[in-house]
Amino acid sequence: MANYSITLNFFLPKKIVEALKEVKISGNFVFDWRNSDFCHVTVKAISLTDEKPKKDILDEWIAKSKKILDEQKSFKVSIKDVAKFPTALFAGVESKELSKLHKKLFKILSSSQLQFENENYVPHASIGVLENDVELISGKGQDFGEFEAKEIQLMIWNLKDLKKSIICHKFRLAETP
Repeated sequence: MANYSITLNFFLPKKIVEALKEVKISGNFVFDWRNSDFCHVTVKAISLTDEKPKKDILDEWIAKSKKILDEQKSFKVSIKDVAKFPTALFAGVESKELSKLHKKLFKILSSSQLQFENENYVPHASIGVLENDVELISGKGQDFGEFEAKEIQLMIWNLKDLKKSIICHKFRLAETP
């Protein structure tokens, strides 16, 4: 397994994270994003690596992303419903602009998880990494709120210790009138 995942994403506002804290499951989390500053929506998965990317590679990703994100206006995002993969709990994300943005970035950036990219991209908010398969006790069908995404971050996720993940670059989106 790789040590680092490099993604473009945006973080959920505290009011949404607080609402997501009400979601209950029958088992345990290996990592609960809601108790960190990193509860997020992945816009584009770029790379999985054993070593942190070198500065020239990061600079290339930043430059390519900047071409798209400098033209991107802030956009509305709704967080609704909760579901699970075998090892992850997530909330649904509704945003037409987010899907359009993902497709633009897909055309110019590398992909670490092609099976979840382009036409297979399903926007979701990561809630937690699960210890094992669990039963969802609450949160199904719930509306957790809406907000405007105003910033995208280039992240280096430390997969061995998620608390040591770092924001590598921030892209401020243009204000929507």
